[in-house]
Amino acid sequence: MKKLLTAALVSLAFSGAASASQIYIDNGFDYNGGTGTADTAAGDTTTGWKNSLKLVFESNSTVFDNDGSFGISAGDTIISKGGLEVGSINSNKVTELVDAEVFGTGPSDNAYGGSNWVLSFRFDDLMGTHDGTDFNYTSGNIDWVLFDGQNGGLANEIHLFTTSITDHSYTIGNQLFEGTVGNFGTDTVNGVAAGDIFNIAYGSGALGFEEYVATVADTVRFRIDQNTDTPNVVGSDFSGQVGEIYIAGAHDGSLEFAVPEPASVAILGLGLLGFAASRRKA
Repeated sequence: MKKLLTAALVSLAFSGAASASQIYIDNGFDYNGGTGTADTAAGDTTTGWKNSLKLVFESNSTVFDNDGSFGISAGDTIISKGGLEVGSINSNKVTELVDAEVFGTGPSDNAYGGSNWVLSFRFDDLMGTHDGTDFNYTSGNIDWVLFDGQNGGLANEIHLFTTSITDHSYTIGNQLFEGTVGNFGTDTVNGVAAGDIFNIAYGSGALGFEEYVATVADTVRFRIDQNTDTPNVVGSDFSGQVGEIYIAGAHDGSLEFAVPEPASVAILGLGLLGFAASRRKA
């Protein structure tokens, strides 16, 4: 029953065209200096409510030519690394916090960017298999980090959490990754625990990501919608038993998060209890 419940809860977050949950970010310091903070989510040290994060990054991939075709074909496997693992923060970062409102001056960004605070990420183990059209990624982890001006700036990388890929789909030029959020950081930033710097709307309030996991006993879900420039084959090595093809790419995309609303969880729980009762009577 527990496995069934968990699977059903996951389906409530990011199923089909389901919308993301709103988030706000609290890095514990008022970078607006007491001005321009009228539209914050939970005080001067937070942003306002956001729908998503825009991002750019570079990647380097190795394709293993498993069938010896001297090219990319069905059955070939890939391992990709990217973000800060392959480039500088200038081209591997969150570029914009996308407002949950589209009118007026919009929710506060708490002066995001520049020397104030910057979000970035890295990965080195995204793995998949070519299906004859494109690669289907089946696993991988992306580590999300914060650089905060009050905590060493770009000289001090603070781990926030890890997103683990469980689902992937694609259309030509577009990749969609989904999965779970976990492996929360253990540092404190300006008095805020790293795992609770990101907060997600839940019911009539909000919970920090790590707080959500502890309180609800479920995971926050993520979705990355990624566009890819035409990949550039930068080299190959067919001298070994299995040939390797090396690809570099530039990408832009967006990151969203979601959790099922409490009412949905309650309704689902009642349904599953009824199902369990009917099974016992059978």
